[in-house]
Amino acid sequence: MATSGWIEDRWLTKRPDPVTGKRERTALYKKCLRYRVCGIPGVRKRSFATKDEAKEWQNKAILAMKKKEFVDERDGHILLGDYITSEWWPKRTDAVNTASAMKSKIFNHIVDTSLGRTQMYAIDDGHLIEWKRELADRGLAASTIEVIWNHLSSVFKAAVGKRIAKNPCTEAAKGVRPAGPGETKARAWTKAEAAAIRAAMPERYQAIADLGMRAGLRQGEAFGFSPDDVDRDLMVLHVRRQLLWENSTRPYYKLPKGNKERDVPLSPGLLKLLDEYGEAFPPVAVTLPWKGPGNNGRPEATVRLLVTTWHGNRLLPATFNKATMKPALVKAGLLAPRGENPNWGWGPSREMMHHRWRHTYASVQLGAGEDVISVSHWMGHASPDVTLKIYTHFMPDRGMRGRAAVDNWLEAGAGSAPRSAAPDLWAVDPLAFTEATLLALPKQSEESVEVYVQGARYARGPWTVGAMLTAAGPPAGEIRTEPDDDPDRALASALAWVKEYAAVHGMAVTRAENLNDQVADPLRPYQALGRFLLVPRGGVT
Repeated sequence: MATSGWIEDRWLTKRPDPVTGKRERTALYKKCLRYRVCGIPGVRKRSFATKDEAKEWQNKAILAMKKKEFVDERDGHILLGDYITSEWWPKRTDAVNTASAMKSKIFNHIVDTSLGRTQMYAIDDGHLIEWKRELADRGLAASTIEVIWNHLSSVFKAAVGKRIAKNPCTEAAKGVRPAGPGETKARAWTKAEAAAIRAAMPERYQAIADLGMRAGLRQGEAFGFSPDDVDRDLMVLHVRRQLLWENSTRPYYKLPKGNKERDVPLSPGLLKLLDEYGEAFPPVAVTLPWKGPGNNGRPEATVRLLVTTWHGNRLLPATFNKATMKPALVKAGLLAPRGENPNWGWGPSREMMHHRWRHTYASVQLGAGEDVISVSHWMGHASPDVTLKIYTHFMPDRGMRGRAAVDNWLEAGAGSAPRSAAPDLWAVDPLAFTEATLLALPKQSEESVEVYVQGARYARGPWTVGAMLTAAGPPAGEIRTEPDDDPDRALASALAWVKEYAAVHGMAVTRAENLNDQVADPLRPYQALGRFLLVPRGGVT
């Protein structure tokens, strides 16, 4: 009884009167709801008008508690706008460069709407449909509504288990959720377009195009780049910071996106351009606040910026885009002159800003056959899967390369040895891996599973090793190891990782092929290739 609670009659005493044999009225008789559910651990008491209502709620509450899904709907009586204002937003710790735009969308288009004046527990598909119609009537584009929807879903996600039982955005019917703009593909400049745009830019700012197109740097990373970040011995660029602005008025430095530094290969052509640029426009030391982690905890950093304004000041994105990038696009014949637009503003140009230099860099790398894991690191993506989602269309021969790789591997036969004297991975000392993602492989499969392994490393740093179900497919998981020069040890680390997964899911690794000798270019020791065979434990002999 103690675990399931009980129902209390608040109008009558528990025990009958010893004289009359009847239960007496209490002081609460007809002054409150009669039946109260009590005694369920972790659940506040709740009253109902009828005993049937009390029993129904009691059973639902007990079931939800067992599933660890119970949320008292009274906690969801708070208005959505009040929850955002008093609880959700004050706990946010977004970067200052994104917080302003995010706050504007949330407070203007969620809090200040009919949805914001609705109790959270009551919000359903009907409320979401009406809210979307309200935003459309305000003239918001479908892409903007989709962004705001994602913010709304984040609000509800934070409230699940505290204020509401489920996120109405994720539970919404397919027709209720924003359809989004459809499939969008990153676009790259052609060789002629890239040359024309760069030539149309003032010489003082051409290095920004070079850093984007030849190294894949984001705009903030290019603005914050220093010639001191060039490593001539390793022939890499150290991407250590970005230069950002708070409300376009207060510049500051911070780590690159994701709070991670990275290294990017430095081509001889880019090195020559940077040297020539440095001679024509000497770098300028600029001291700015440093926000977030990094910089050894110091509040300021002084950086010799490669590119500055004519007056030696740091670059402001809005000014650079308006006064440099867009006029260059006009001169290259890719954007209509400003005066030809009805509102005397620039024509649509979002897809032609700095990120298109990055798209060009990625397209050239992948088109030349670079592995996705390397390109993902050079671009500063969170994982290779992000790179594939954005840039897979830049790899027209990807399927053919994958089929050829499988054919080459299968030629050796199921029980034969590797083609060369590559070390047996079972006998190789693995590297310790410092980071790992959960593998998304078939669990307790009745058939054998082949896992293809591809690794890459950068500037004598750690190895990143990904596991794929097909030779040219997206990574199903990845690890990062300690720094080392030996690709065989990197593969041995992947073997230990996959063995651990197999042991948990009732499988075993019965074959581990070291294919490092089959790397297309033997002079590129920063790549690793391998293939493992997983079988159900019942099939292990």
